[in-house]
Amino acid sequence: MAGEGLRPPLRVAIFDLFGTLVPEFPRSGFLTMIRHAARALGADEDAFLDGWSETALVRQTGGYAGGVGENVRAIVASLGLAQPPDAVVAEALAPRLAMYERWFVPRPGALETVTALRERGIPLGLISMCAPDTPPVWRASPFARLFAVEVFSSEVGLRKPDPAIYRYALDRLGAEAGGTLYCGDGAYGELTGAEAVGMTAVEIRDPQIVTSEQLRPEGEDWQGPWVADLRDLLSWF
Repeated sequence: MAGEGLRPPLRVAIFDLFGTLVPEFPRSGFLTMIRHAARALGADEDAFLDGWSETALVRQTGGYAGGVGENVRAIVASLGLAQPPDAVVAEALAPRLAMYERWFVPRPGALETVTALRERGIPLGLISMCAPDTPPVWRASPFARLFAVEVFSSEVGLRKPDPAIYRYALDRLGAEAGGTLYCGDGAYGELTGAEAVGMTAVEIRDPQIVTSEQLRPEGEDWQGPWVADLRDLLSWF
């Protein structure tokens, strides 16, 4: 653990999702999934990958009411291809579903940590940058019953590190930034963003995980407090 200096009394905890409570997708597997989708749709793999990247903002802020399938159709249209049948879209997205099934599991110590915090009466919040297929998976997970507030970018139309997404979560929790801990893996500049609104930000940094092999979008070089295991946070409250 690092950064055990003076801290304000902490009364609330907000967590990131991918790379924090559950493992981040491996970069190689994610790219394989995208390329499979392109082949299933009859699209050029590199062009489809570019389209996926270019539509990230819309995907993550709720711009596709029909979910990821609508996102796929938008990319297909932008490439000048004929719209595929629903069965082909489902085939294109099958590896994505498989990735959720494999990787959307609690990382070591995550359930133990949030359960212990809840038992101590610490209100828990979640802020996740995600596509619209993430919230249903979360709500079927063992985490959902433990959290008082969940904020998904694809549902609220806000992204990290916009101060508004942190303030939205704080308002729903009825919490002040100064008494709130925010824990994440540092994707999307989230730790700097949390610190900017007055929260105590801490990175989960497991030395055994090679972050370069993970899908960690817009990662930041965090120089502030960090923990190697989520259970280390229990001594902070």
